[in-house]
Amino acid sequence: MPSFELMAALDELAPGARKSIFVDDLPALLLRIENDYFAIEDVCTHDGQPLTDGPVIDRQIVCPRHGARFDLADGRPTKMPATSPIRVFAVDVRGDGVYVSPKAPGTVPSTPKFVATPAPAVPEATADVPQTPVDESGEPAAEVTDEALIEALRTVIDPELMINIVDLGLVYNINQNGRKVAIEMTLTSPACPAGPQIIQQSRTALERVNGIDEATIKLVMTPPWSPERMTDEARDQLGIF
Repeated sequence: MPSFELMAALDELAPGARKSIFVDDLPALLLRIENDYFAIEDVCTHDGQPLTDGPVIDRQIVCPRHGARFDLADGRPTKMPATSPIRVFAVDVRGDGVYVSPKAPGTVPSTPKFVATPAPAVPEATADVPQTPVDESGEPAAEVTDEALIEALRTVIDPELMINIVDLGLVYNINQNGRKVAIEMTLTSPACPAGPQIIQQSRTALERVNGIDEATIKLVMTPPWSPERMTDEARDQLGIF
């Protein structure tokens, strides 16, 4: 069970105020609307831009870039151009402050579940034989190499430095498990305003790779980024010698 972490004192946020926080290493917003608190991931699912300065109307936050709206309680998009929900986090108001957990709040509608037909028992003679992954056509799926994933991440450009995140040294670890991949990466600064955009674009770039269905991005700040992590090409581009 994910634990709750103290994010604000009870008197820290006046009604209508908000605070930038990190939840499970993700940039997030803690908002107070009247006497209710909401915590959301600080990224618009339409274009990956921060929602930090977006106005709140009828308990919906408005993306300041293109006007997409998201319900603060469950994250669902309520106005185009957004079609995918934002992530929301559980909030617990206690006597000593406002706590936030990475888990989803109980108000999020649960996804209908289906009952799968039990799979036939595997004959004992073949129980230990590994199964070959197949693609949608039924043919053996091509193995996704780390090189292919790295090349996909090279398409993600830091909008401030105009250098891809691989050459900047922001990618720390790649862990592939079948058709899923988990990435640990960092930012040039914990307060990097382009952080939500970079994270969203990294996830999108990886999920476009043939053979990858789901990408998870974990933002870490240890070890902290430094220019020494950059490639020689990136140093030359920025004039660092």
